Amino acid sequence: MLRGIRIIFRKELVDTLRDRKTLIFMLLMPTLAVPLLMLGLNHLIHSIKEKQAVKVVRIAADQQTHQAYRRLVHQWFLQTKVAAGLRLARSPVLQALLRPETSQALGQIPEAIFRDPAAYERWTRATVSQFREEADLEAKPSPGPIVELSDEVRQQLVDYYRVTVRGLALLEFVDPANLAPAPRDFDAEVIPQQLRALPYAAEAAAAIKAKLIQGYLAIPTDLLGLEQDHNQTAEITFLYDSTMAQSAEAWQRISFVTDRAADNLVRDRLALAGLGDEFLEPVVLKEGTDLATESEFVMSRVGGVLPYIIIIFAFLGGMYPAIDLGAGEKERNTLETLILSPASRTQIAVGKFLVILTTALIAALMGVVSIAVSFKYIIAPDEFVSGLDFHISPGTAVLIALLSIPPAAAFSGMFLAISIYARSFKEAQNYIAPLQFVVILPAMAAIIPDLEMNWRMAMIPLVNVSVLSKDFLKGDIHWDYYAVTLASCLALAGLCIAYAVRQFQKEEVLFRS
Repeated sequence: MLRGIRIIFRKELVDTLRDRKTLIFMLLMPTLAVPLLMLGLNHLIHSIKEKQAVKVVRIAADQQTHQAYRRLVHQWFLQTKVAAGLRLARSPVLQALLRPETSQALGQIPEAIFRDPAAYERWTRATVSQFREEADLEAKPSPGPIVELSDEVRQQLVDYYRVTVRGLALLEFVDPANLAPAPRDFDAEVIPQQLRALPYAAEAAAAIKAKLIQGYLAIPTDLLGLEQDHNQTAEITFLYDSTMAQSAEAWQRISFVTDRAADNLVRDRLALAGLGDEFLEPVVLKEGTDLATESEFVMSRVGGVLPYIIIIFAFLGGMYPAIDLGAGEKERNTLETLILSPASRTQIAVGKFLVILTTALIAALMGVVSIAVSFKYIIAPDEFVSGLDFHISPGTAVLIALLSIPPAAAFSGMFLAISIYARSFKEAQNYIAPLQFVVILPAMAAIIPDLEMNWRMAMIPLVNVSVLSKDFLKGDIHWDYYAVTLASCLALAGLCIAYAVRQFQKEEVLFRS
């Protein structure tokens, strides 16, 4: 029995590996598709972010609002270490120690930027304009990682870039009085009820919808004395459209500036009242008490994507070999020769099943390896995740490999049964194609919040693999659930194999066309 299965398995595996489609879906697609897809997606996201970061955003604001906003930015700047550094660089003692070209460059910084908000805005815009022309600001929109600086100083530079460069120099203020009147068919209902009384609200809203401007800023209250008057709150209004990328970008810039300015004003109020920062936080929840390590946290998030990769590639890796080993042999008229061999029809069915299982497993494992390599070498260097403690131990890798077995076995059984029943290669494809959409939902089960593994969940094929993988990746190993998961998928595969063997016994199925 086993010898016959081994012979059939070897023969079918050799024939399968000669098929170009099988090699593409088993090796080439999992190996190259994921890295190329992630590389392209990563590049596209970075490209879009970089372009948005340095685009000039047009905002409608009257003269009073423009001045008040500029004053907010300037007050924030004066309290930063960047301002302190620029003051120090202008001192005669430091100028004497610097190289002539450096001293000349620092000497061009006007003294007026430390006392006049308008002069500070003009200098900032001129500096940014010069960088855009000479240093290709669009290619390098951020200060860049400077490893010699402390985290605090590096954060100050990032804040300076976001507040002064993006939040002021890259804003173009448009007088709302110069906006075209709102069209007659413009629906004023899109403006929130509490904002309709603002001057030029309808004109600004229509211009935003027409993408002529990206927002409308209104600061009705004078900001002078806010740090001294503890009972005064300046209500800043910004009208924008979050469904438009540039308008949402404008909102992010304005909100970042107002948040930083508010923080500084709060510190000024506390200092004038003789209070420390602790006054605002009488009770705090202690940080650093999470039992999960950073690696476990990252792996739990990756666990929502990994089962999708395993299931989808197991599906693709087993689909074409299965169709070729059943319906394909019918079309080539080679199935009759195999049936006339000494091997029983059960041995033929089991041998074909093992070949399909092998290709599905290889495809699934190659997909997992590909996404791991892509995450580590393509996505992980990204500035947002470079600090994450992401690693896969050999034990975890073995567990991931074990998780590939249940879905591969289930698909192999189903595909073999469908392929044997189908009259032709095309008919088998038509039967299997709708299953791709059915498989997507179980594959995405891991991303459902609060969906935890239990005995009932472990008995649902494919869903159990999706949920169990998230537990495995974060180190929560349940071998009993895995045993039930494997048993449920093998039971499904067994039923399909039994059906395929039964079809092998029917001449009207094997030789119909």
